[in-house]
Amino acid sequence: MPNDGYGYDADGTISLPGEPSSPNAYSTNAEYDAYYQNFETSFAAVDGWGLCVEPIEIPLSSVGSEQVIALEPQSIITEANSATDTVMLFKEGDPTPLDIKVTNNDGRSLSIQCGDALNLDTPTRYHLVVTNGVKTETGQPLSASSEFTRLMNSSNEQLNDSELVVKRDSIDPAVTHYRSLASAGIAYAATFTTQDAYSPLDEMVEGNKNAKLELVLGSLNTKHNDFDEAEGILTVTQYLPFDQQTADNDPSGCVLDEYDPINACQAMYRWIEPADTTNGHHLTRNNPTPKIHDATKELPVNIYLPKPKHTPSSDTTAEWMMKNNKAVIFVHGLGGDKSSTSLMAADYTNKGYVVFAIDMPYHGSQIVKDNNGNEISANANRAFFINITSPLTLRSNLHQAVTDFTGLRYALNFGNPQAQREVSLIGQSLGGIVSVMISEMTQGRDDLQLKTANFVVPGQGLVNLTLNSLLLGPEMERAIKDSPDIQRAIAETLVPNLCYEGVSNEDCITALNDHSSSFPDSIAMLEEEIYAAVLPLLKKGVQRTIDSADPAGKVHRQVSEQQPTLLLEAFGTCKNDCEVGVDYIPDSVVPNSAPNNQLTGTEPLIRALKLDPILDNVQAPDIRGAVRATKGGHGTYLFPYEGPVNEEGVPEQEITIEGMQAMAAQQLAISSMVIDQKVTIRNNYFVDSSDFN
Repeated sequence: MPNDGYGYDADGTISLPGEPSSPNAYSTNAEYDAYYQNFETSFAAVDGWGLCVEPIEIPLSSVGSEQVIALEPQSIITEANSATDTVMLFKEGDPTPLDIKVTNNDGRSLSIQCGDALNLDTPTRYHLVVTNGVKTETGQPLSASSEFTRLMNSSNEQLNDSELVVKRDSIDPAVTHYRSLASAGIAYAATFTTQDAYSPLDEMVEGNKNAKLELVLGSLNTKHNDFDEAEGILTVTQYLPFDQQTADNDPSGCVLDEYDPINACQAMYRWIEPADTTNGHHLTRNNPTPKIHDATKELPVNIYLPKPKHTPSSDTTAEWMMKNNKAVIFVHGLGGDKSSTSLMAADYTNKGYVVFAIDMPYHGSQIVKDNNGNEISANANRAFFINITSPLTLRSNLHQAVTDFTGLRYALNFGNPQAQREVSLIGQSLGGIVSVMISEMTQGRDDLQLKTANFVVPGQGLVNLTLNSLLLGPEMERAIKDSPDIQRAIAETLVPNLCYEGVSNEDCITALNDHSSSFPDSIAMLEEEIYAAVLPLLKKGVQRTIDSADPAGKVHRQVSEQQPTLLLEAFGTCKNDCEVGVDYIPDSVVPNSAPNNQLTGTEPLIRALKLDPILDNVQAPDIRGAVRATKGGHGTYLFPYEGPVNEEGVPEQEITIEGMQAMAAQQLAISSMVIDQKVTIRNNYFVDSSDFN
């Protein structure tokens, strides 16, 4: 649970027990890295606590008993938003408690979800207070632990150094804040400071202000009916410390190995560090400048151009349009690449726009091959990008993606920061998620301004979002269960004579597989038990580490600046039930919401961005709204093959006339926003005003 009582290290990061002071504390850098790759301790590399994207948990226990006693739900009062509540979260300096939702499902903890669309500010101090007004089902008031009571009531002179930190930095500020408002007995109080979700990424974006884009002469392709296509080269700064050159030249080598993935390709699990490591090896608000991996990284750019009306297509004409026409940047989805832009470009090139696209890390031109020629790409394995094995690496992957695309936006000024170039942004799926963060990082900058920002099927709360996804959830669950750590633990339990300390992961797991027919039920049971034990820690640890690379923490600036925005959600047609062969289900990849967290999915992102529902055609200069598509599914903006739900509960994969029309309707909604500053929605393909008559 968040608590400034842990203290902070000299570099400004959270201090955890047993944390290494520096790489010198270990015999190898790999051992040092392993501490911060572990999702249970990775957030020790962060300069503050999470933004409440995952619920805050306060553990409960019975004194002198293992018995779990449920709490009386009516005693958990949060609705009044006043100091008479029994569970309260305060922003420092504000006497009114924040909107929170508190549950006690298993009796072992109080689970606090931040209120509807409430993401905590960054970096900001908060106070959490639970009073003894919370009672058990038997009417007993919740009481403070003896240790908490001792610390709260002791003088500073009676405490050792670590206890003094807990009292001075966590308990006392929270108690003082609450006591200024009310006097009920306190069962728990803690102060915590949220992490800085902006400073390092601001530095990365600023580091690309001199990004350059050049046309590759002779690359013009005029065979398409709706546009000419050319290739460009974007020169940007790379901070992510892994690319093909690293894979080829790293002294430790880089080979994909299912039994020991980190040690076999250590560079793939590293993360962006500060340029100056004299005061620490982690990026913080006090040390935000990142180390440059490649100051002149060259990224291929797909450029889609209008067909010239009065002159033949040529490099000269293409270069002029590339520098002067209105522009669109498209951000592709997970496992896709920049070539998918061709599926939506014609709407814009036919109106004189130039459309630009690059690849995200581990996609397309940024695919890496290991020393044996095996492909390290999101297409081969989504986990290479969604790298929960090393949460800091996942954060770095997302930061680099945002940085590359803001570099492309800089480059479209062609050296003139006052160019006032009209540029719109469109992102789909993972590209929509990343585009929310791209939009956030462009605010308040004339040289990065966006005419419109358009997010197609995005979401927030990335860890829980993935786990709740119909498509990605089972993949992630299987990947966690199949991880070498879990499989080795099972092997040590079931074949202890063959798997013990000193035996390699490969030999242990091979032995387990060789004997699996002897105890298949035991393997499945242990997988479930370990997964159930690991999952809560993984969700909190990974999400807390990547909060600065999640849309949930990247909305404040664009809301404040009132960035013109259109968000498209795959809403579906199901009411209470879904009729097989008739109804379209809600988004099967990025869930619109999640039953276990009100800050997960597309709907909470719509609320966080403060977007209005669009139910009819709208024309206005600064639209900020969301449309909810009824026909099709997650990929329908680009592909027409997601049909109604089948017997398995997933979209039927078929191309239909209705699917084609749904795709056209979604593309029209976005293109009308970009081109005409209006939103055109075709009846029967979106939730509209007639649905409420």
